[in-house]
Amino acid sequence: MKNKMKRLIKNKRFLIFLVLFVVLLVCVFFLRGVFFPGGGSKYGNRLDGIKKISFTEKDQKSVIDSINADDRASGAKLDIQGKLINVIFNVNKDTSVDDAKAIAQASLEKFSQEVKGFYDIQYMIANPEEVGEEVQITNQDGSTTKEIKKKFPIMGYKNSSRDGIVW
Repeated sequence: MKNKMKRLIKNKRFLIFLVLFVVLLVCVFFLRGVFFPGGGSKYGNRLDGIKKISFTEKDQKSVIDSINADDRASGAKLDIQGKLINVIFNVNKDTSVDDAKAIAQASLEKFSQEVKGFYDIQYMIANPEEVGEEVQITNQDGSTTKEIKKKFPIMGYKNSSRDGIVW
């Protein structure tokens, strides 16, 4: 009788250990899937269909050349990150904000409808030669301080579902 009791206790311990081990494995597997999703792209399924959109090196060069062709702009480059195209360029010292926006708007015409409908396009325009103007600011305590106010850099964004650039 003692022998049978020992076997049963050992079997219960073994079964309990086995059940706990299986539950622990299921929990680890579930938590790993939730907190550490592996494989696939960091963008998930947001880039589905990107291979169907043709935005070749030639098309990219066309956009860059259209910006650089304007005497007021220089140093244009494109940086593509997923579904976002960053268009970055500098303008000359005497270029106004409105002129810089017009250069960006003109370059938008170089993108195909297919590209504009799939990618978001972001413009970053700087004026490294801009001096700015000195303005006086009145603080809360009544004292005044001088500050240099610049108009650049500016940024514009065109969402793939919209037609125009928002500044």
